[in-house]
Amino acid sequence: MWQRQSPAGHPLIKYVTAVFLVAAVTLLLWILRDALTLANFSLLYTLATLVTAIWLGTGPSLLAAGTSFVCFNFFLIRPFYTLKVEDPRELLDLFIFLLVAVIAGQLAAYARKQADAARLNAAEQNFLYSLSSSFNQLTDREGIYAELQRVVRESLGARDVSVLPQMREAATTEDATTSYLLLQAGEHIYGALQATFAAPPSPSQSRLLMACAVQAAMALQRIDLTEHAQRSHTLEEADKLKTALLHAVSHDLRTPITIIKTSASNLYTLHDRLPEEKQLEMIRAIDNEVDHLDRLVGNLLDMSRLKAGAMVINKDWNALSEIAGDVAARAWQLSRQERIKLIFPEEMPLVRCDYGLMLQALGNIVDNVLRYEPAGSQVEIRGSYSASEVQIAIVNHGETISPEEKELIMEPFYHGRDGHIGLGLAISKGIVEAHQGKIWVEDTPGGGATFVVSLPREEPGEQPNVDPGRR
Repeated sequence: MWQRQSPAGHPLIKYVTAVFLVAAVTLLLWILRDALTLANFSLLYTLATLVTAIWLGTGPSLLAAGTSFVCFNFFLIRPFYTLKVEDPRELLDLFIFLLVAVIAGQLAAYARKQADAARLNAAEQNFLYSLSSSFNQLTDREGIYAELQRVVRESLGARDVSVLPQMREAATTEDATTSYLLLQAGEHIYGALQATFAAPPSPSQSRLLMACAVQAAMALQRIDLTEHAQRSHTLEEADKLKTALLHAVSHDLRTPITIIKTSASNLYTLHDRLPEEKQLEMIRAIDNEVDHLDRLVGNLLDMSRLKAGAMVINKDWNALSEIAGDVAARAWQLSRQERIKLIFPEEMPLVRCDYGLMLQALGNIVDNVLRYEPAGSQVEIRGSYSASEVQIAIVNHGETISPEEKELIMEPFYHGRDGHIGLGLAISKGIVEAHQGKIWVEDTPGGGATFVVSLPREEPGEQPNVDPGRR
């Protein structure tokens, strides 16, 4: 499709068409020869030569000029039907006509070639731009291989196209031509392109076939570089996590282990000399530190899963008031005090979330908030909603958090004011963001910090309207 075909088709037909055109002009002039002059004859023959040059090319235009010269002399110059010339001055006119016709034909043919070359170059540029755009939108190797084969087959007219390592033997005929090109970028070879054409490809087709192979190799190299960058980023994040885990093990894990070891050792060696009250105190300390150690290890594992993107979310319709109620019940079981107050509207809508993960996220926030809540007050968990989101606010009435610390407390392994590493809030943030939600900290009026969790609300008609537990 990239080689311009003239209307005449086969080269021999071009020359026959040129002769036929001159014959038609000669017939017209023969009919009108008594009404026209020699100047009129030469102009019309020159016009026919120009048309032939533009339409059919250089060779047919030269034949048209020579045939016009003979016909001019034989049919239109006295004596008629002979190549003799009655007036020698007319012979000069004939040769000047022949020279002008040849020059005009050559110039017209040259202009035609230049125009064809310009059109071909524009078509090639458009083809390369379209090819590059198509490859840039693909992000997998199979898609690039498929697009490469489609372009070579549909745009370049190849009869059979395949790519290693899926290359197959093409069914060829005597006139078929098969081209092989490496898909190579730098020193890396991604395969080989096999393209079979019914006839030998034109120079333009060969250039574009090479361009297809180069563009495909560059697209494959881009995918390789992207994957390498992603792997490097993953390894970097894993290295950071490993460093933080080692830091946590060196301090926050060692502290409860030391307390457990010391208490157990004292019970083992001094149990007969320690009063029963002291023994119970040590047993209680071991139990508390084991719980602390269990929570810490669980948080470390959860953080590892979040960083690795391995946390599975099973969404279903849930009532946030029920999740908050379970959080409040667990807090009562630990302290035997009602330290949490629930405030939810009657028409609180359901949200699609993972019940267990959201219970963990709110539980981690509440654990942190209770640590700094004054003894004589209660933490408030308030629910609210709008047309696009559902919110839960966990309100603390203790110390106000500074603006600089509001972002830091959400980061993994941040050491709080009590010396503990900050894993719970970081895990809560990861879980909320995995639900396409947001979490942030606001100041509580009168002092304290309010943690706000916002989750997207489904479109109307896709969910139950209200919390069934509040009907």
